[in-house]
Amino acid sequence: MSVQTAIQAIRNCNTDDELRQVIAAVKLQRQFISVQTIRSVTIGDTVQFATRGRAITGEVVKVNRKNVKVREQNSFTTWNVPASMLTVKETV
Repeated sequence: MSVQTAIQAIRNCNTDDELRQVIAAVKLQRQFISVQTIRSVTIGDTVQFATRGRAITGEVVKVNRKNVKVREQNSFTTWNVPASMLTVKETV
């Protein structure tokens, strides 16, 4: 199913109960994606995330239940980032 098909299906919802079911499904999928990311990230991995209009690349320092502590490259700044915002960079 494409995104456009899903949007069209949402627009065809006629009751509040149907919209609540869609919202619950979206929340569940976000949680699933976050858990997958947490399980795939380990200390020392290079990750990237976007904040304030710029992309930040850094190294994973600690993996918590919902968030990941990331130390920015070329800086001493440490970010506490939700797992759903992270993408793992491939190391060569």
